[in-house]
Formats: sequence, C-alpha cells, structure tokens
Amino acid sequence: MSSIDEIRDVRIKKLELIKARGVNPYPAESKRELSLSEAINTFDNLEKNTDVKWVSGRVMAIRGQGAIVFLTLNDGTAIFQALLKKDILGDDKFDFFIEVADIGDFVEVQGSFFTTKRGEKTIEAKDWRMLSKSLRPLPEKWHGLQDIEERFRK
Repeated sequence: MSSIDEIRDVRIKKLELIKARGVNPYPAESKRELSLSEAINTFDNLEKNTDVKWVSGRVMAIRGQGAIVFLTLNDGTAIFQALLKKDILGDDKFDFFIEVADIGDFVEVQGSFFTTKRGEKTIEAKDWRMLSKSLRPLPEKWHGLQDIEERFRK
C-alpha cells in the first residue's frame, strides 16, 4: 500500500499536468445550476425535457470500463452518478479526465439526465471541469479518523 507521501507526490504531478495544460485547478467560481438533491427531486422533469445543466460534487468513486467512466458525486446534499463517454466528450477531454482525476477531487459536470438500464439516475456528461484538485486521499472509508485528538488536528 502506498504511503500518504507517495500518493501526495503523484497527485502533485497531476496538479502540475493540469497547470501545464493552462487549466486553473482551483477556479474562483462554479457554473453549478443545480445541487444534487435538486437534480434528484426534479429528475423526471429534467429527463423529459432533456435539459443540459451543470452539477458539481466531490468524486467519491471512479469506475472505468474502457471508453466510459462512471463517477459517484457527493455535494453534501445527495449522492448522484455521472457518466463520461469518450465518444461524447471527445478523446482530448476524456483522456484528460482519466489522466488527472482522483477520488476526492471536486468536479463539475455539464450534461443531460437519463436513467440507466439498472434504474440509476445519471447525468451524461457533455463537458466537465476541475473545481479543486485534492492532494491527499480521503480518510479510510469504514473507520474514518478514530483518534479524537488526530481528528481535531487534521
């Protein structure tokens, strides 16, 4: 298992890659039009009208399957799934996401809403943007920070 320093070094290299592309990894503004809970509550309407909206959240999971990637986003109000397809985003944006995105990053996704074959409410990305590059991994999923002193320090 990698140490936190090794993970941080890899993420700093990814941060430099983002900057080398001329992209600001920490923009001051967001284009978000809906919170994830609003997207869930108005999903039927959004799906019917094929509205294209911006949503944002922290990447909690990345599941790649060749030319498509499923993301789990969490913005504090809800958890929502996003789908990135290479043929819709284009090679450049899709490959850039694969190259620089990690669990813990904050991203925003623009797209239309649909329901997957498994019944999962999903946004199909037409565009994406990095809002904040995470340099450290999220705390351990099941146990978190157990030590109260360490929790306050971190």
